[in-house]
Parts: sequence; C-alpha cells; structure tokens
Amino acid sequence: MGAGEETFVSNAFGTVTSRRVIYHAARGWLGGGAREDIPLNHVTSVRLEISRSVLLGILLLLIGLSLLGAATTAGNALLGLLSIVCAILAFWGSPTVAVNTAGQDRQAARGTPWQRGEANAFVEALRSQLFKEQN
Repeated sequence: MGAGEETFVSNAFGTVTSRRVIYHAARGWLGGGAREDIPLNHVTSVRLEISRSVLLGILLLLIGLSLLGAATTAGNALLGLLSIVCAILAFWGSPTVAVNTAGQDRQAARGTPWQRGEANAFVEALRSQLFKEQN
C-alpha cells in the first residue's frame, strides 16, 4: 500500500483502502479468479447477493433421508448424511459480491456460505468509502 493509504478491510473478497479496491473478480468456491486494482473514483456501485438453491436443497434432503431410512450398509448411511449436509449448504445460501465501475461491470466473486460475514464486511467498507468520496 502506498504512503497515506489506510486499509479498512482485507479478506477473501478483496481489500478496501482509502484510495482503491483490490477485488478478486470471478472468484468461486474453490478460489481462483483474477486480482483487479480499481481506483475508488472509478467504482460506481457494489452489490451483495445471497443465492439459495431451494429446489436443489429439497431434492438433496429427500435423497439423504431416503438413503438414511433404507441404509443397509455404512456406505448408504454415509451418502445419506453427505446429501443432507449438501442440502443444508444449499438452503443456507452463498454470498456473491459484485463491484461495478464506470467503464464496465466486473465479474462477481462468490464465497462459501460461512463467508457471508466477510462479504458483508467488504461491501460495507466499500460503501462507506464511496459515500465518503461523494461528500
């Protein structure tokens, strides 16, 4: 970071400083994505969405319960429990952060369900800097 640059938040979704945003665009559950350094005066908006897969969750829950109910082997019981855990993750929802700039919309960064707090912290820090810049 440069001289006189203050860091407000730094986590899996990126870093917000007093001068710029370091954003991990196109990031998914397994990592990846590209690092983008964006000056704060180029950022027009930031969005946080929570995406849930209710139908997938119901399907996985039904499969898991049926496998547990008809478990004749430890393998079936394990598959049933794994399906139920995946159903819970689908119901819980995953955070998606999208940073838009004056030139173009950036690809969203998607996190795991337990990173919702980090996503919210990143978005709130960026919003506070955007609104401070406008005053």
